[in-house]
Amino acid sequence: MLKFSLRAATQRFWFAVALLGLVLAGATAPAQAGPGHSGDDGHAHDAPAAASSQSPRVIATSENFQLVGILKGGRITLYLDREADNSPVVNATITVTGGDKTVVAEKQADGSYAVAADALAKPGENDLQFEIKAGAQFDLLGGVLAVPATAHGAPVVSAGYFALLRGGSSTAVLGAAALVAALLIGALVGGLFAKRLPAIVFAVAATLPFMLVGTEVRAGPGHSGDEGHAHGPDVQAGASDLPRRLADGSVFLPKPTQRLLEVRTRSVQPETARRTLRLAGRVVANPNGSAIVQSTVDGRIAPVNGKFPQVGQAVKAGEVLAHVQPVLAAIDRSDVEQAAGNLDQQIALAQNKLDQFRKFAATFPAERIKTAEIELENLKQRRAALNKRQLGREDLLAPIDGVIMSSQAQIGQVVSSKDVLFNIVQPKALWVEALAYDTVDIAGLGAAEAKAHDHASASLKLIGANPALAQHATVLRFDVAGEAPHFRLGRNVSVLVEMGEPMTGIILPRSAVIQAPNGQYVVFRHAEPERFEPKAVKFVEIDATRAMLTAGVEPGEKIAVEAATLINQIR
Repeated sequence: MLKFSLRAATQRFWFAVALLGLVLAGATAPAQAGPGHSGDDGHAHDAPAAASSQSPRVIATSENFQLVGILKGGRITLYLDREADNSPVVNATITVTGGDKTVVAEKQADGSYAVAADALAKPGENDLQFEIKAGAQFDLLGGVLAVPATAHGAPVVSAGYFALLRGGSSTAVLGAAALVAALLIGALVGGLFAKRLPAIVFAVAATLPFMLVGTEVRAGPGHSGDEGHAHGPDVQAGASDLPRRLADGSVFLPKPTQRLLEVRTRSVQPETARRTLRLAGRVVANPNGSAIVQSTVDGRIAPVNGKFPQVGQAVKAGEVLAHVQPVLAAIDRSDVEQAAGNLDQQIALAQNKLDQFRKFAATFPAERIKTAEIELENLKQRRAALNKRQLGREDLLAPIDGVIMSSQAQIGQVVSSKDVLFNIVQPKALWVEALAYDTVDIAGLGAAEAKAHDHASASLKLIGANPALAQHATVLRFDVAGEAPHFRLGRNVSVLVEMGEPMTGIILPRSAVIQAPNGQYVVFRHAEPERFEPKAVKFVEIDATRAMLTAGVEPGEKIAVEAATLINQIR
């Protein structure tokens, strides 16, 4: 009897130790978090850096159009651009067909188009066809929209000790040490609670499956429980639709951002041009198309019909602009009055003499009477000329057709014969004077063009160069060929003159060639609708606004000619 009791007690003891050891081993087994959830004070670093998913897209291109569709928020937003220059097409009709469903896209205020995604986009690959009508152009495009299955939060698993052993976890060593300690503690507890062993067995049997299998807890997207900081794939996916620099150095530039930056492209072809010399110039009057109006006598100026011609008023050649009333000095007035008195006296005597001759005509011969008449008429003409000098005025006439450029006349003004009263110019007869500070071969200069700051331009024809220097520069004079309504006298312009031998290459705006972070000069090739690839180039500057590429770009490639600097700043 004693032997049986001792054996039963021993069995109960080791059985209790084993059960308690299992309980403690399961309780002390480490918990494993899902990807991106480490719980280390809110900072997880196990998310793969390269993992970056973006919104599902469908891309379709043709010779006329580029179409990019972006699936987001339950709808597909379509961006339609022209293939030639990447300019948006905002007045088109787009019909989308997917499977047996056909939907007409709705125009949006930002120039895009939108369709509901419910009937067109399902998990998996969706073949879509786009029928485009833009004015007189019609095109049919096709593309595939790949929609992944919806991914929710990554599971966070609390694994039992056995699961760790099966998975080969590095925490198995710690689990083994915990098991040994649990067995020792279980031996003591088993001895104390031997009488309550059935209850303990029942409790362990109820909890043992959960301890061995483990409990799975699912965390929400972007939530690791680490004080509000999430670093898993969901965070990277949220930023994937933003512009970014890819691993190969190219730039991912979404269509919405291209619209904001106004990116424009051009298919480049070789061209022939000469280097251009840029000079500072100024618009001046053509000497053959300008005139001044002066008085030939000193006097007081008077208006015609009560008013003088105003600046900007058009006048005709021979038109009277003003009158000048001569003004005599005191000594001159005295001489004139004395001469007038003498003439009056001579006229009276000549008239009396002629009257006597006529009275006694039979006595005097006819020749003498005729002579007396001539003398009297001569005296009267002299008196009339003197009266005109005293009371007469000079008419100021416009010498050419043109426009009044300046006027110095005022009512009551006394002028002299050297005063310039009016300036008249012909608006279409203009010259441009330019200063060349470098040594210029006049004979080697070619076509020239004048440009203003507001992009107004005019063709120029070289007239010649002043042999004398002005401000240490050679003065070149050009005739403005044709009409230049935006050019006015005194306006500062830039003169572009071709010089040197002709060169052949790809000509781009100077702003399209930018310096990359590594110091190389590059242009951006439009490789895909939403990807721009930098290409290292060699170039020479033709002028301040154009550059000729000599290497790095092949004919027919599409190059960004506007907003290249902004593309280069994307990191």
